Amino acid sequence: MTMRDIKLEVDCLKAFGTAVDIVRPEHWRAGVIFASPHSGCLYPDGFKARSAVPLNELRRNEDAFIDRLFSVSTTLGAPLLSARFPRCFVDVNRAPDELPEMWLPSGTQSTVRANAGLGVVPTHLSETNEIYKKPLSPRFVKGRLVSLYHPYHDALQGLIAESSLKFGHSLLIDCHSMPGFAPMGSRRPDIILGDRFGVSCYPETIAAIETAFRQLNYTVARNYPYAGGYVTSHYGKPMSSIETVQIEVNRDLYLNPVTLKPKRSYERLAANLETIIKGIIDSRAQNSVLAAQ
Repeated sequence: MTMRDIKLEVDCLKAFGTAVDIVRPEHWRAGVIFASPHSGCLYPDGFKARSAVPLNELRRNEDAFIDRLFSVSTTLGAPLLSARFPRCFVDVNRAPDELPEMWLPSGTQSTVRANAGLGVVPTHLSETNEIYKKPLSPRFVKGRLVSLYHPYHDALQGLIAESSLKFGHSLLIDCHSMPGFAPMGSRRPDIILGDRFGVSCYPETIAAIETAFRQLNYTVARNYPYAGGYVTSHYGKPMSSIETVQIEVNRDLYLNPVTLKPKRSYERLAANLETIIKGIIDSRAQNSVLAAQ
């Protein structure tokens, strides 16, 4: 680790500023929260200078435009939390200790995923595609957790606590995108909903969201190959009135995979998502009224 490396890392953290964006509705309705943990598209010069991967390849790892697609939630009555940093810099949908063994205390076991460089501070885009030209310092890893990872989760926990106090319950919709095609070449469904195989929300909650997508002619699957990550499993506690559902949107619906720019079909998807988001919020608001009677 050189002084140049330290300066580049410090400059990166400064470039991200507040780490997260929270856009609040004028009137928060029904305790619904939307979050986009992987749509950060700010790639500081200090990061690009140390990366062995071209920018366009790094960007294929982000959930491009997902924060924008779900931003209508803020006009419909629900806050939107977004990470400003890209997931290849810090992945907030991993546990804070999901690190390779070389960065953990001696004798601490890691996960196969983290040891492959795909943990909370990724070193690889895939098992064979290294992000950095030389190994990342553990000092930088700790700094990223303090400056970016924990502020994101502090903000998310704050919104959940506020919702629980205000409404008595919370529904967190964790918003993501996925490649249009599986590794073997088959096209994935338009939407995959994840509830950790029935653990993170009540059955009627995910059923209602699935119905909303199907009514607009989207193909929908549940939990395979995406059942929900750390956010879904960590925060989803239905018996404590906190539900979480992960939504994976097929990028083939709206994104050109070569240019990473929106297709013409982007506007149609955005309009349909507005209908679905409004339906989710309206339904929860109506249920809250009925429960209060």
